[in-house]
Amino acid sequence: MKLAAVTNEVAPLTAPGTLDTILKTAVDHGITIFEARTVEAKRFPLLTGQAWDVLKGARDKYGITYSAASAGNFIGMEVGSDMVELHKGGLWTMSMDMAEKLGTNTLITFAPQRSATADKAEFDQVVDLLGEVVDSAAARGINVQLENLPGTWADTSDACLALLEAVNRDSFGYVWDTGNLYEAEKETFEAGFEKLKPFIRNVHLKDGQFIDGNMTWQHYGTGVTNVKGQIEALKTIGYDGTLALEAARIPHIEGDFEASLGYLRTIL
Repeated sequence: MKLAAVTNEVAPLTAPGTLDTILKTAVDHGITIFEARTVEAKRFPLLTGQAWDVLKGARDKYGITYSAASAGNFIGMEVGSDMVELHKGGLWTMSMDMAEKLGTNTLITFAPQRSATADKAEFDQVVDLLGEVVDSAAARGINVQLENLPGTWADTSDACLALLEAVNRDSFGYVWDTGNLYEAEKETFEAGFEKLKPFIRNVHLKDGQFIDGNMTWQHYGTGVTNVKGQIEALKTIGYDGTLALEAARIPHIEGDFEASLGYLRTIL
């Protein structure tokens, strides 16, 4: 398994001109694989020109490679929103263009929010939408990975499995985000893993627990999501892909990344 950092999870730096420090911090800790996501408080691909130049230049400056890029498309909108067409069109095209320039052939997508009247017809619309973006990416040699998120049509293990099976494309895989699954299901990973393991192409690691009814992110090994068990489960299927460290707590403070990375290295 390969450790990967995320552009907004390494250090609590969001001001213009801080990306290089974030990249160098990860490299100094032996990590040269990154997921491009939020950069200096702006979500990929809507970056400033300066940040974009730093992101691209890091390949030569630090030997960084990009495992995936995540534009956050379809977050916070129902499938019937007119924003969906904008995300499916301009934002997705821009994401593919910039992913190619970064040298990655993988984009992460989310599913739209469930409406208050969610039904089979709405599910079918979501399947068609995801099929369209997956097909447009596949035409350019880009793979797409579905990330689970509470409140969306990909919130629980069963919901993710339903979408993955319904879309049914070879270039469509799954980001196993166990922290987000725990937040949605309030159960540890074991049952969901058995259902989803054939589709796992990427892993996002979080740890935490509910405190006073609120999901609270914590350093790896101190929460209840069982990061150690997740690693052991991945070993049983021969998983050799990326483990993206989503190590930032809320509030994000210096040392979060280093603390969780240190624990993770003891269990790999």
